[in-house]
Amino acid sequence: MEGQLLVLLGHRSDPVPQAITERLLGDGTQQTLTADAADDLLLLEAALRRESAEASERLDSAQRRITTARSAAHADSVVLEQAVADHTQAVQHLEHARALVEDLREFVIGLDPPTGALRAAADGWCRSPDVPAQVVVFDDENTFLALDPRRAATTGLGVFVLDGVEEWGWAWRRDGDDDDLSPALQPDRCGQWVLGYLPSTLEIYAVLRGAGLPTRIWLLGRDFASDAAHALLDGLAPRMGQPNSLITAAGTIHSTSLWRSRDKTVPLSESMFRDVNVPACEGDPR
Repeated sequence: MEGQLLVLLGHRSDPVPQAITERLLGDGTQQTLTADAADDLLLLEAALRRESAEASERLDSAQRRITTARSAAHADSVVLEQAVADHTQAVQHLEHARALVEDLREFVIGLDPPTGALRAAADGWCRSPDVPAQVVVFDDENTFLALDPRRAATTGLGVFVLDGVEEWGWAWRRDGDDDDLSPALQPDRCGQWVLGYLPSTLEIYAVLRGAGLPTRIWLLGRDFASDAAHALLDGLAPRMGQPNSLITAAGTIHSTSLWRSRDKTVPLSESMFRDVNVPACEGDPR
């Protein structure tokens, strides 16, 4: 429609919120839409998250400049005024980008798409990025290795590292950890978590290795034989690019672990009841 975008799902047509429409259409100087509405919406959501991360960096930079200017023996009023203006502008940009992200996500969730990329995105955005209760978190790799030396291998330089198999993708996603500013990452697939398996301890783990940051490790599951762990992780791998895919993986691994730990039940046979003297109910022909 003129000045209005619609998402068509079967016989339905849902109008895209005006603020999102304006971003998708751009300023009219270049074609910003593709033939795939799902791709357009997901790429815009990723771009808005990237804008939020950039605005957050500018905000931190401006705050540091304000602190430095105010603490100087002879404060430069021009420098301080510019830093305050940059801080204010960064706050506005951050709030605007975050609001658009929320609007876009709510719109996609409200569409309730039956299948496809939008269905996966809607499901992922409905999940909390908080650490699941069953996950054991380690804020540094050394602690994780020290608690069980079997987890470690030694490099040629004598450095202890995780002795894990990490063959299931390097871009598992979690809201809050997805917004890396590296242009090398695909904007709509920019997770940084890795899933791995430790054959020596039969453990499944996730690891986040950020530049200049201590390695973060989540212990997701224990007592998984190699064949069971590989089969489980192979089945999860296609979901890596979905929002909050790390949370999805953690939940699936935990559910599988609970199912495997259940006591096996013995099916009851009819012969077990043949000699049991059960009173007949009223009207029972017995």
